Amino acid sequence: MAMRYRYYFLEALVLTILLFIGGFFIGLSIEKSRNSELANYYLTTEDEISSLADQLDISNLGKYTCSELIERNFYIADSIYRQALVFEEYENSAILTKSQLTREHRKFDVLRTLFWINSIDIKKRCGDNVFNTVVYLYDYQVEKTEEVAKQKVMARISGEINDNSENEAILIPIAKNLNISSLNTLLQNYTHINETTLIIINEKNEFLYNQAEEIRDYFKIDS
Repeated sequence: MAMRYRYYFLEALVLTILLFIGGFFIGLSIEKSRNSELANYYLTTEDEISSLADQLDISNLGKYTCSELIERNFYIADSIYRQALVFEEYENSAILTKSQLTREHRKFDVLRTLFWINSIDIKKRCGDNVFNTVVYLYDYQVEKTEEVAKQKVMARISGEINDNSENEAILIPIAKNLNISSLNTLLQNYTHINETTLIIINEKNEFLYNQAEEIRDYFKIDS
């Protein structure tokens, strides 16, 4: 009888180990597939932003109208926002490939910084009032509950701006603590850059999480 129970125990143990190993590799396969998808997003976005930068190059002055530049910019902004939502979903569910996602995140934020620079250049060429730039800056992978709550407030407001300001606002989410030199240069003269999260509107106005209503008022969004 004892031998029989021992056999059952070993059988259950082996089955458990096999299920664990199988689950591990399935999970790893899923996460790698998602990361490949993000890599494809990156290449597509890189191509779009590089193309826009070429259009903005002084050698192309007069070749593209402001309407064309603005339309292209909004198209890229929409892609960036949708990719950010997908990225957040993947990061929340990732277990086995967290470090790889961190590297991918930084690559995306470099592109988003370049996109911000392009957007500034378009406004210089076509007028400050052609669209609003809304840069949502936050610290990546914060752990303190209070800081996470602040970021959730600002992320929600950013979403409201994106949903309610069609063809008026360019939303650019960027993690500011990943040591991106071009971003650091852009931010060096802002007052609240050491805060966990802030929103910069039109390169002039800084808003913190406790100014949510002021941000909504700026874009005439109902609470």
